[in-house]
Amino acid sequence: MLAGSLLPRPVLAQAASEVSPLVPGTLKKPIFDTVTPVYKTAKKPGSTATTVVAEVDGRAVTLGDVGDAIAELPPTVQALPLMTLFPRIVDELVRRQALDIRAHQQGIDEKPAVRRKIQAATDKVLADEFLRSDALRPVTEAALLARYTQEIAGKPGPDQVRTRIIMVPTEQEARSIIAELHAGTDFATLARQVSKDTTAPAGGDLGYLARDGLNPEIGAVAFALRPGDVSPYPVSSMDAWFVIKVEDRRQGKAATYQEIAPQLARQMAQQIYAEQVQKFAEKYELSFPLAGDPDRDAHG
Repeated sequence: MLAGSLLPRPVLAQAASEVSPLVPGTLKKPIFDTVTPVYKTAKKPGSTATTVVAEVDGRAVTLGDVGDAIAELPPTVQALPLMTLFPRIVDELVRRQALDIRAHQQGIDEKPAVRRKIQAATDKVLADEFLRSDALRPVTEAALLARYTQEIAGKPGPDQVRTRIIMVPTEQEARSIIAELHAGTDFATLARQVSKDTTAPAGGDLGYLARDGLNPEIGAVAFALRPGDVSPYPVSSMDAWFVIKVEDRRQGKAATYQEIAPQLARQMAQQIYAEQVQKFAEKYELSFPLAGDPDRDAHG
């Protein structure tokens, strides 16, 4: 789940929406790449993933950035009309750029701990891209079908809960929201009004998700609630505070091949990737400057 910014909506929101190249219509989901037009319906036929939709102190926010952000959203939120999502996503990306600029101005990017985190994030992106571009090649349709038949077909899926959330910056705000809900305020209505999460336009609805589809802190609470229950206390997760409501619970059905094939492909690719990493590791010299063997010490 891509959480929204914890800051108030900026004054740039209106400006960002005004420069949108989108035209309202039946199109609900974008097509993003770097070659073809980003949207089938656009004011400018040449609009691509590099088209600039906003600038922050000279830094561009592009349609490609918007597409990447939308791809991180829950399916129920991705299904919302693009004209509903677009200004909120641009707002979020503008805020990220502003915070990034401020962090560089204060020299935060030069702190050793921060540099390590940046390097780790860079390494992960490169590894993920390698996984997609190289490790996926050996995954064939026949292998996917065999895996699906053996492990999934005909078997029940995991339990699922239909969950709504309201995200706010502080615990005090979350407690006030819980009090309003106990007084009879409708959860979905309140979510649309006050939630800072990108699910706000959908009334905070995350749809039906298994436990592993939720953030650990939210999942632990959601699966402890009964349908109709609201979390009795605020839940801290991702530097924000959440109020949670469970609308329904159901036994998940076995996913169809079409639904699960991308996930199976990723799992198989990860296995191939792990095998390749092991092979690569054997080609390079490993050293452990600290006394002892970290792997042995960690498990011994």
